[in-house]
Amino acid sequence: MINLKDFEKDCLYKTEIRHLIEISNLAYKNWEICWTNFFPSYIQEEILNKFHNLVDLSYFVYGGYVNADRVKIACFRKSIQPSTKDLVSSFAAKGFNISGNFLFDNASQDDFRNFLINHKINKNMIGDIWTLGEKGAQGIIDFNQDIQNQNKYFLRDVEVNIKFLDLTELRTPIERVSKFINSVEASTRIDAIASAGFRISRSKIIDKIKNGLLYLNGLKVNKATINLKVGDKIRFQNKGIIEIVEMEKTKRERWKIKLLKK
Repeated sequence: MINLKDFEKDCLYKTEIRHLIEISNLAYKNWEICWTNFFPSYIQEEILNKFHNLVDLSYFVYGGYVNADRVKIACFRKSIQPSTKDLVSSFAAKGFNISGNFLFDNASQDDFRNFLINHKINKNMIGDIWTLGEKGAQGIIDFNQDIQNQNKYFLRDVEVNIKFLDLTELRTPIERVSKFINSVEASTRIDAIASAGFRISRSKIIDKIKNGLLYLNGLKVNKATINLKVGDKIRFQNKGIIEIVEMEKTKRERWKIKLLKK
């Protein structure tokens, strides 16, 4: 069995570590493939680094589609050796479609996520959500989560319909290819770096920050003047993640920055 103290030290995400250890011990005991709740992808990268030397256990990360921002981790004994196909087939989640007329009342990913949470869906059981413009949104949810049957639902003043789907029926976001981006900026402020990484103007980035659509290391950003450092990850809803790989001050007092866009 895994000792919690061996993994919890110097880790920012102690709750997630404890959950992964619980699932790992369950997989070890029962000789089964066991899945965690949904984690933000940047968290799983850090905590799995602490588990890579385990002799008997292996891990597989999946969020329902390639490049998902929120993922589950499958834990299993190495001696079982399931195929990728078997692991994906065991992924305990389903898709959902929330449809309504949002032409005059735009809704964000957070609006749809809060809608589900307000209907007693555990936030840790909700995977990615992506908007479909004026038509609503789709997303991924744990297989064991459901909404009570009732005739009507409302998101703010918009009447919506909810339908659960097989994952293959979802219109998932376009697969993103990871690439490096090099930029020279006057500062290390988040609005400057996010503008360079996501290829949109600083004024639009500031608007996104005001609307709560930008996240730094998993936390919603509330000001554009935050200075960043190597290793920081910025997530922009529906636009992926940029990670700061290198930072170097030039002779002209500017910043040469290397980003990884995922």
